[in-house]
Amino acid sequence: MAKKASRSASQEELEELDQLLAADPGAAFTASIIDRMGNKAAGQIEFAEQGWEKIAPRLSAAPVTALRIKRGWWAAAAAAVVGLTATGIGWQWWREQHPAIASRQEITAPLGQTMKALLPDGTTVWLNAGSKLSYDQRFNNNNRDIHVSGEIFLDVIKDDARPFVVHTRKLDVHVLGTSFNIKAYDDDNRSEVAVVGGKVQVVMHNSPEKKVILLPHEKLILSTTGKTDSLSLVNFAEINGKDSLVAETAWREQKLVFKNETFESVARKMERQFNVTISFEDESLKKEILSGVFEKEGIVKALKLLQMTTPFHFRIQQRQVYISR
Repeated sequence: MAKKASRSASQEELEELDQLLAADPGAAFTASIIDRMGNKAAGQIEFAEQGWEKIAPRLSAAPVTALRIKRGWWAAAAAAVVGLTATGIGWQWWREQHPAIASRQEITAPLGQTMKALLPDGTTVWLNAGSKLSYDQRFNNNNRDIHVSGEIFLDVIKDDARPFVVHTRKLDVHVLGTSFNIKAYDDDNRSEVAVVGGKVQVVMHNSPEKKVILLPHEKLILSTTGKTDSLSLVNFAEINGKDSLVAETAWREQKLVFKNETFESVARKMERQFNVTISFEDESLKKEILSGVFEKEGIVKALKLLQMTTPFHFRIQQRQVYISR
């Protein structure tokens, strides 16, 4: 690398260096920094020599246990200063080349809490417990793309020139201006999109040719069993009646609403709501069907309320809940 910097390397040596760097992206990154620094000063050639000594052992086929050149403590200190300087230059260059990654913004709602935030375009977003939203600095310039894991409610500012797109693990939601709820936890085999007002278009990753339009009070449910996805469309206003909006968005007010759901499904919601882990010591209890509303109850009172309709026992050790017959 030093010879390349000083333009004294043969063609054979340059080809060998290219092969070695191709085998190690990290070393190639270091080499790119050195190339950009130029060779105007002897100190830069010294840096190239030291950099090669550090990466050569990793590229060599035989194990290397020590550097070929030993220096005094003062030389090591000088090398450290040069290394730190180069690292700073390298990081700055990398940020310039990858601005979106370097400045990615992330909003996270920890377990047991919900959050409300305002995105740069004025869109309001609520995050349910255990949810995460991220976007890069290009947001609100040419596009409005966000990536979501968990459950969020969005009140999107309308902008025909810049459609709003929500990306999840299983599906994408395209919208111009609307309010809707999306639930797509990574550890869940079910994703839901429920529209409160406006209109959205949903695109499934496994079937991008199938684009589903959702209107107010319509909910799309994508369920995964093994490697098979099943899709269903329901009108939650017809199912839930006058309480339809409460059922779909109650979590924004720290309410937990469930209707005709399995105990297993309710337990996952309770884990996020109360920041606990729930284990079933009797597998048959997972299939029990439950309905109810938790408003300001703690985990103990919530479990006791469930016991009024479903016979089971529970015990709590720290933040671990055990359910049994």
